[in-house]
Amino acid sequence: MSYSLDHSPSTASLDNRAGDKPAGWANYNVAASSRRATGGTMPTLRITRLSDKRVIYPFVGCADMPLFPDAQSARDYAEQYGASLVDGDIAVPE
Repeated sequence: MSYSLDHSPSTASLDNRAGDKPAGWANYNVAASSRRATGGTMPTLRITRLSDKRVIYPFVGCADMPLFPDAQSARDYAEQYGASLVDGDIAVPE
């Protein structure tokens, strides 16, 4: 199972830390980060299902993520939101 986010200022990528998430998570690439915006810091997130290369997030029509006062809070939000999306896709894949 692979899931971990590197908290570099510009990007976060998957690395291998066994035991963090269920085995189904190995089928997903989760990249969470943040970017500066006029009113604060915006989380960024991209989730790809590796088995079929389908982009789970962002999707057409998805709402913008909220602004946060700092980069760490924005990345934490992106990670938590990404985890909920992956868990949902594992439970009910399209």
